[in-house]
Amino acid sequence: MAATGPGSTGESDSERIDVKAYVEPVFKLFVAAVGLAYGTGFLVVLTFLNEYGIREAAGEFFKLRYIYVGALCLACPVVLMCILQGLLSGRHTIPAGAPASTLRHVVARLFAPAENMPIALILMVVNLAVVFYCMVAFAHPGLFAAKQTLINWLYVPLFATLSLRLIFGEQTLWSRRLNLVRWILVSVAVVTSGLILKDIDFASMFRERMHNYVVLQALFFFFVYRFTKWPLLGSGTKERASRLVVRLMILGPLFLLGVFSFAHTVYNHIPAEKGGGDFSQMSDSRVCFPDVHRTSIPVGLLLDINQQPLCTVPVKVIEETSTDIYVARSSDRGSSSEKDVPNPAALWRSGEYYPVVFEISRSVISSIVMLNQGTVQISRPTPSSLAPPLSGLNAHPNPTLTRSTSKERSPRSRN
Repeated sequence: MAATGPGSTGESDSERIDVKAYVEPVFKLFVAAVGLAYGTGFLVVLTFLNEYGIREAAGEFFKLRYIYVGALCLACPVVLMCILQGLLSGRHTIPAGAPASTLRHVVARLFAPAENMPIALILMVVNLAVVFYCMVAFAHPGLFAAKQTLINWLYVPLFATLSLRLIFGEQTLWSRRLNLVRWILVSVAVVTSGLILKDIDFASMFRERMHNYVVLQALFFFFVYRFTKWPLLGSGTKERASRLVVRLMILGPLFLLGVFSFAHTVYNHIPAEKGGGDFSQMSDSRVCFPDVHRTSIPVGLLLDINQQPLCTVPVKVIEETSTDIYVARSSDRGSSSEKDVPNPAALWRSGEYYPVVFEISRSVISSIVMLNQGTVQISRPTPSSLAPPLSGLNAHPNPTLTRSTSKERSPRSRN
């Protein structure tokens, strides 16, 4: 009879070992993915803030924002690569009598079709991933909810395509009539996607150099697929190792160039409300100070040094650290007129002009008022017991810290 005491080595012990063997690689992969996202996000934010002349803020290493930004940077190539690699890899199992055999053989030279996976279904899955990535990355707050009905309709052609095999079975899977139905459903999905994404200004993105990022990502995906499809060749370990080094020397620079291209051409189109660099739709703020720090405030932020209470003109918060905030006047459009540039932040986004950036120590700030959904007239402070509630007014007191100086950054322009 087998022992069942604490020191016995029965089936439960072997099960614990198996679980550990599965969990440990997953945990290591998770840690590596988080580390890669963090490092990528740090490079993106550092590169972006350098364009505004903000260098001290990028020196803060511990920010969860870096993981979020890095995930956005990596999501596009990683998600598409995983989907296409998974769906387009596998044995060639399309029947010889399938329609469009000539086109099928041409495509098969570039991609090995997945087992019984129609190209129409692959395109629909990729289309769904692209739509969700664009909505998560570039949609301003509220757009996702406004488009929810169309997003629900986007699921219809996908589930209809998946249902065809359940309804008709594998024998008629490759009939011309079913292929025609699939491509009609693909057309419906593409039109629905266009209606969902039409409010995202992709034209401005590509005018402002986003195509560089697309080209680099396409090259990176091509070489990753090329290197994973064909194994390392060579008669010995040394020769295979040298081929691996060559592959890494191709993929490494393409990855780094893609990250820097994301920082220069894509990150500035992600809304600031989502941690990006597009301040065009971001709510203005007013920074208020106590009278004792009246002489510590940059003059360029005040209309009247004698006003009460002592608050700045409307500003955009560019960056925040534990000791300082970096702001720019919302109306700073350089030498351009209001008629030519009604939204100055759109000018900053394009890189044609960068605003004057003010560094303000948190120790001299009494509150920050965020002007959500409009503006508010800031009056002389009143006792809290007598002050009426203000709708839409959020005042956030800042902790008193050790620094008591404020600095002004110089404007820069680009031709």
